[in-house]
Amino acid sequence: MTVARAGSSAIRVIPAEARPFQGERAGLASRALGVALDCVVVVLILAALYAVWAGTSFLRHGRSFRFPTVSLASAITAATVVFLAYSAIGWATTGRTYGNRVLGLRIVDTRGRRLQPTRAVLRALLSVIFPVGLAWCAVSSQSRSVQDLIMGTSVIYDWDAKPQTVP
Repeated sequence: MTVARAGSSAIRVIPAEARPFQGERAGLASRALGVALDCVVVVLILAALYAVWAGTSFLRHGRSFRFPTVSLASAITAATVVFLAYSAIGWATTGRTYGNRVLGLRIVDTRGRRLQPTRAVLRALLSVIFPVGLAWCAVSSQSRSVQDLIMGTSVIYDWDAKPQTVP
């Protein structure tokens, strides 16, 4: 049981309702919600980057300032790059992105450890190239997506702040 100490009293970190699922593989609904939250985060990052770009342009051009225009191809490329970096960094460092954290999910390798950077980047690339592969976890007996099968990963329920490694 995971507890955090706050002064002299112990606080249970993992809710009682969630404890039976700790360490189990996550299903399609949880994973899809996590991806949806991650997409919101990526859009917010892109909006912030655009604001910085527009602000810099305003400072450079003053009265002749016009908001920068972005082509569809540029927007898709930027979104892809940001999603790749965001996912790979999250998976390689803590095993989760913001969407994963909110839903209590963690991506682990076959030994239950966090992903190495190369594996995290390749898994993120597969997620961008073949997003429909996520749907495979709905019919997989092990709740693994196509990306998980190719990369040897799993998405598990894990509400602990720090990942627990398997010896």
